[in-house]
This record gives sequence, C-alpha cells and structure tokens, in this order.
Amino acid sequence: HLGAQSGDTLKLAAMPSIGSSKNAEADKDGTAQLDVDVTALTMKDGVITSCVIDSVQAKVSFNAAGEVTTDLSAPVQTKNQLGKNYGMVAWGGAIAEWNEQAAAFAAYVTGKTPADVAGIAVNEGTKPTGADLSASVTIAIGGFQALIAKAAQ
Repeated sequence: HLGAQSGDTLKLAAMPSIGSSKNAEADKDGTAQLDVDVTALTMKDGVITSCVIDSVQAKVSFNAAGEVTTDLSAPVQTKNQLGKNYGMVAWGGAIAEWNEQAAAFAAYVTGKTPADVAGIAVNEGTKPTGADLSASVTIAIGGFQALIAKAAQ
C-alpha cells in the first residue's frame, strides 16, 4: 500500500510519447515506439501519501518496405517488470536500475505536496541536484515531476 490509507484520494496519470520512433532506411529497420510513463498516487489534505511510477517502451520494428520485423507475440514488459533486465547498471554504469530509482523518487515525494515536487531542484537535463535525492536518483526526473503535476490536477 506504500503508505496509502482509507480516506486518501487515488490519482492516476499517464503521459504517452512517440518521440523515439524512427523511420526505416534502406539498410536499417525503423521503429514505431510508444513510450508511456504512468503514476498512481494517493493524496490527503494536499499531501502525497503514496506513489508508484512505471514506464513502458512498446517497440515495433519495420523495414523499408513497411513489413513488421518484430515478433508481435513477444510480451511487452514495463520497466518495473524488467527490473535488472532493463540494463542500466550492466550496460550504462548507473548506480541503480530504473525501477529502483523510480521507487526511490516515489518514496522521496511521499509526504510532499505537488508544489514541493515541482520545486525539486534539477539541472538542465532535469536530473536532481540536491544531495539527498541525487544520492539515490541519477536519472532525469522532469517526466516524473510532470506526472505528479498531472495526477494532482
């Protein structure tokens, strides 16, 4: 329940994007990609009482002739479901996997107001600059902040 209690108000938000899609070229497949970031949070008296964040990157590859080259029967997992298999630590040298960093951010904003979350200091890449949060979250959080703002409306 992550801190949610009877009487809290459940808030949900999703933010989709197709910005990572790429056209096919003669020698390289294209990708139709839908990225969706989601949050479920609870609030009481304007304060976040629980929060969970997840994301999915649904990708379908296709060649220059427009033929799908992806196995459409393969399951699409969220970043939380992928866990260590997302590969941020193994392939990117991150301090923690995406799901761990998202959970750390969610725990950090619990007990704060949406205005507090919007006011979290970030750099130009929207990565947190405060020592307390950046100790556990090194990924960009601008999308997380936008999700919280959208859910709180």
